[in-house]
Amino acid sequence: MSSLLAQAKQFGVVLEDSRQRAASEDFQWYPYDSLSNVQHLEALIGSTHEYILDTARADRILDVGCADGDLAFFFESLGYNVTCIDHPASNQNDMQGLKALHRELRSAITIREIDVDNEFPVSGKYGLTFCLGLLYHLKNPFFVLHHLARVSRFCVLSTRIARRLPGGAPMPKGQALAYLLAEDELNLDDTNCWIFSEPGLRRLLHRTRWELVECFTTGDRVSSDPASLDHDERAFCLLKSHYGGQHLDLLEGWHHVEEAGWRWTERQFAAKATSHNRVKHTRIEIRMFAPPLMIEKFGSLTLRAEIDQAEVQPFVMRDPGIHVCMRKIPRPAEVTSVVFRLDNVLEPAAPDFRELGIIVVSLEFA
Repeated sequence: MSSLLAQAKQFGVVLEDSRQRAASEDFQWYPYDSLSNVQHLEALIGSTHEYILDTARADRILDVGCADGDLAFFFESLGYNVTCIDHPASNQNDMQGLKALHRELRSAITIREIDVDNEFPVSGKYGLTFCLGLLYHLKNPFFVLHHLARVSRFCVLSTRIARRLPGGAPMPKGQALAYLLAEDELNLDDTNCWIFSEPGLRRLLHRTRWELVECFTTGDRVSSDPASLDHDERAFCLLKSHYGGQHLDLLEGWHHVEEAGWRWTERQFAAKATSHNRVKHTRIEIRMFAPPLMIEKFGSLTLRAEIDQAEVQPFVMRDPGIHVCMRKIPRPAEVTSVVFRLDNVLEPAAPDFRELGIIVVSLEFA
């Protein structure tokens, strides 16, 4: 048994003692073993991504849809600073279980009552977010994942997925689909909403600025059905946020992140990426939007780059719209820096007194 699992088992005894002490209170505890997720967490992180737990220790943990808070209290016992979010109306016991354990454990975790389907008043940065078993209960999963990407560096997510439609017909292979459940179609629970195909889940994560770092599924991997309790399949995902390039060390020349997650640059802008799994970077890919105004004014935009001080072939944009530039890294390395420079920019002028270079949608080191 691994160290984290062993500690979770020991803490489970502490939790049970706390529940016994609070047994006189009139509510039903969340009926599922939330600490069982620790085994999936370890499978996702393994030895390759242990640095994520260090990031979480430095930058806090966010637990969204925390039920009775078992996982949050466990990580607090390990010395992490944790914030819990749930909504009384959809929580098993109106969050009474969470608050009872908070009292019994004399906990310092932060509890916030938020209906994340309708608002997301969360700011700051969290090193790691848990979003376990919540996604298919959300009316607005795109909204929630987008906002989580704004405040989280990494996320461990689990949700139901399906390979077949109710009745057994297979979903078209490779298609990004979602099935909308009727109010009583799954477990007579009207909080069940969207069940995605695996490609649908991957598409949703990509559209909301998440990189899928690791993923595996459990349960029925052949006949999973969105409306069946007997054919349940779960996806467990380790995600890295790419919102605003926060997965990188952004150096000079970047303006603030826009609502959609992209950034304007100045004429010269730079970034650095560090590989935490000892795999050397071999290429970079920058996805950019060339505004029509700039193409009209200058005729073209030329982007030059130096990767680890080695100049690579320039990239020319002659048309407005999205452009993708890929370049090999001359000397593959675990830590890679790149400095970009544009030949033309919009000079500062009212009402926006910034030097505007290019709109960077994404910058990836692979």
